[in-house]
Amino acid sequence: MRTLLVTSAVTFVPHNYDKLTLPLAQEPHIEALVVIDNRSWDILLKAFLLMLTLAAPRMGWQLLINFFDNSLKRKQQAYEAAGKKVYVVKDINSEESLALLIRLQPDLILNARTRSFFKKKLLAIPKMGCLNIHHGLLPDQRGLMCDFWAHLLDTPAGFSIHEMTSKLDDGALLKVVEVPSDKKDYLKSLDLGASFEAKAASQILQEFASQGKIQGLENQKTERTVYRSNPRLRDFYRLRSKGVRI
Repeated sequence: MRTLLVTSAVTFVPHNYDKLTLPLAQEPHIEALVVIDNRSWDILLKAFLLMLTLAAPRMGWQLLINFFDNSLKRKQQAYEAAGKKVYVVKDINSEESLALLIRLQPDLILNARTRSFFKKKLLAIPKMGCLNIHHGLLPDQRGLMCDFWAHLLDTPAGFSIHEMTSKLDDGALLKVVEVPSDKKDYLKSLDLGASFEAKAASQILQEFASQGKIQGLENQKTERTVYRSNPRLRDFYRLRSKGVRI
């Protein structure tokens, strides 16, 4: 089974999400890594905004560190050492990227914290489909930065791996994992969650390789389902007022 792992060059996760991407270099069912080069002035502005307003100084500093560190080089070295290629693209939905993916003929694509919406042309390329690691507990926690809202509202935190469709956070549920997060340290919780995600992703790929198809549970909204949006500065202040390090 030929799987492509897709991630972003810059995230706000400590170690720039290495705790998920580097272990998966040894996963036999992952053929290559595709990195979306999302480095831009916009990310730097967000980092400085979070620091200068004291809304989330540690998170802003982490974003700044991740912007300038050698994470891409670390990933390239890890995957090349495992005999696998690394491809860097600017837009995963661009015609150039689609042509590359068609040429690679993947059976499966695994989306890991890219914050990119996969359009229909992209979803149609892999034979078995596309999977997403969603940072909330589906079907109830939908939308953006659900792990942040879990810390703010003191609800369970974790992630879900689901089949991707043209609808956000839709598609069959394959695994839902509650992470025993540190509710007083948001970044520490993100770092811990990445290790759990690596293990869960590997398990799912092994299951698919033996079954040859995606089989999951229904991902229908319930009376408890909420849709989250990106937090505003006031939400960061609210989280800090609860004594959470961010």
